[in-house]
Amino acid sequence: MTRMIAVVTYGLPEGTDRETAVQMFRDSIPRYMATEGLIRKNVLYRDGLGGGIYLWESREAAEKGYNAEWVAYMTAKYDHPPQIEMYEMPITMDREYDTVYDEGAAYDEAAE
Repeated sequence: MTRMIAVVTYGLPEGTDRETAVQMFRDSIPRYMATEGLIRKNVLYRDGLGGGIYLWESREAAEKGYNAEWVAYMTAKYDHPPQIEMYEMPITMDREYDTVYDEGAAYDEAAE
C-alpha cells in the first residue's frame, strides 16, 4: 500500500497573528489525533497562511479524511477553503529516528 503525503494550505482570517494562529492549530489537535489513517501532521505557518503536511496510510485514508464535512469545518474555522495537493510517498528517510520506510523492500544499510 502506498503512503500519501498531502500538502494543505489555507488563508487565515484577516488580522490573525502568529500566536492566535498557533492556538487555533493547537485547538484542532484532538480532532487529528482521532483521525483514522493519519500517521503524522506537521503544522505550517507564515503571515496570513496556515497549513499542514499530512502523512496518510493510503490514498483511500486521505480521501476519507478530506471529505465534505472536513472542507466545511476548515472553511468555517479559517474563513478560507483549503487547497490540497497529494503525492505518493514510496520512500521515507528519517534521520531523527534513524529509520527508512520503503514500500517495496526492506532497507539494508549494510548493502550500501
